[in-house]
Amino acid sequence: MIVYKCLVNGRIAEPARERVREGLQRINAARFGVPPESLSVEFTEVAPGLWFTAGEPSQASMVLGSVPAGTDQPSRIALMDEVARMFSEITGAPYHDVMVVAADRSGA
Repeated sequence: MIVYKCLVNGRIAEPARERVREGLQRINAARFGVPPESLSVEFTEVAPGLWFTAGEPSQASMVLGSVPAGTDQPSRIALMDEVARMFSEITGAPYHDVMVVAADRSGA
């Protein structure tokens, strides 16, 4: 099972959560052939004002996931950009405030 963890700055309504899940499933299916049922998405809401960047309150949200071990850097960058754009579009989070992690999956 591939697990994505979304740490959301503020609240995220259930319809938006479902759209993010579907987006992550679609992106992983297209890029890596991952079937939707093999991907799980968890959400953690972080109260606004708890995160800071350069001493100022941050609007940052994070999407933490993984890619098959050995994924080349251009493919990893393209995935992270696509995930950030999808998440920004659905949640309204500024694109440049969406941090995406695409770590190598062990044993993949």
